[in-house]
Amino acid sequence: MAESKLERYIRRNMQVPEDIQKRHLEVKNPVLGLVSDQSLGSKNFSLSWWPISEPFEMVSETHAHDFDQFLIFVGGDMKSMPDLGGEVELTLGESEDALEKFVFTTATVVYVPAGMMHCPLNFKKVNNPAKPILFHDLFFAGEYKRKET
Repeated sequence: MAESKLERYIRRNMQVPEDIQKRHLEVKNPVLGLVSDQSLGSKNFSLSWWPISEPFEMVSETHAHDFDQFLIFVGGDMKSMPDLGGEVELTLGESEDALEKFVFTTATVVYVPAGMMHCPLNFKKVNNPAKPILFHDLFFAGEYKRKET
């Protein structure tokens, strides 16, 4: 069977580059993701899925980016994905003087517009390592860079 001309819109066998996987050695299970390139028609996004099976602080420094970002937290129990199966703390603020800490225990999506201060990101509790917190990071840039403050 001939390959479809639409195949160019499909990326199979997603894997993040090894250097990204090694950023957080606390994450024991494989990380999935895609660092965008022109092969899918866009080079302005990146995404990754991290199975968090034990508590740790993923990012300690408050920072901002020049791009929009979505941080998505979902429970790893396939029968109850809205239940996060643990506790996550994330700090957000429109400036360093106006930071607020938020705590999530249910499935949550956080929109971080370009320029918004965010982090620390702390996975405080994981109820069952066999049902990890699934953390999805999606941002709209070809390369992850923190904004100079």
